Amino acid sequence: MLMPENGEGRRFQARSPGFIRRARLVNGLLGGWSIVVGTGSLVEAHLVSRLGLATSVPNLRGCGITAREVKDLVQEVLAEEGRLPLVLLLDSVASDQGQQLMRDLRRRLTKLQILLLVQDDSWISAAALAACQAQAIVHVQSFGNGTMIKALQALRRGQRFQDPLLKKRLQEQLQPPEAMTLSSREQQTLEGLARGRTNKQIALEAEIAATTIRDYVSSLCRKLGVNNRTQAVSQAMAMGLIGNRHGPRLAAATGQRSRAEATAAEATVARQPEAADVPSSDATAQPASPTTR
Repeated sequence: MLMPENGEGRRFQARSPGFIRRARLVNGLLGGWSIVVGTGSLVEAHLVSRLGLATSVPNLRGCGITAREVKDLVQEVLAEEGRLPLVLLLDSVASDQGQQLMRDLRRRLTKLQILLLVQDDSWISAAALAACQAQAIVHVQSFGNGTMIKALQALRRGQRFQDPLLKKRLQEQLQPPEAMTLSSREQQTLEGLARGRTNKQIALEAEIAATTIRDYVSSLCRKLGVNNRTQAVSQAMAMGLIGNRHGPRLAAATGQRSRAEATAAEATVARQPEAADVPSSDATAQPASPTTR
């Protein structure tokens, strides 16, 4: 959701003093470049071209809706003016958010400057941003708050720029969502899964029914958005809900034991419950019996 400027809700009103001030700054920064735009939307391409005509922007050379059109426009500017344009790409320009197009352009024209505008941030990840060939990346939700001005100023100085909002999105991906609240029993079950325990073993440790543990496992999978217990542990580790110290045991339990071995282990535990970990949520964990590993 776009946030209003100073609580006024007028970021894009043409007569707003803030909008007029920012528009003049942006136009001044863009004035030194010839501009090529790329988008995957016919409507956006049409509006951009009409806006260029309506506002008499001589340095707007055109808007392409395919990678080929964008490349042709860049070559036209280079051939006619002997200089490289500024390329404004929207991530709707291609299914890969324009990544291949940017690589192709930068491979041939290493000094070409590209500003990527992010409309759909579902593809954003640390790896994707690191691989992106754009020198500046701005989220469209930052329009009207001065971020575009900072991005253009950075490009003028030959520097890279990344919208702080994108960094916030990355941090949100690494943090458990607010709705991710685990009960003490769910946390205990999750810790048991991470140690490679079966439902019955976890139930013995917690002194509750195995069917109840089964329900907790289902609840964990639902909350974590996964399909099975192995994925649940991996996702929980990635979200910091449990420590990575459980990783080797999980791999040993899920990757090396056959189902028959797991069943035999359950039977052994059923006969010798005293060999399980101390069944108390506030007790110090003891080493498990070799028969349960």
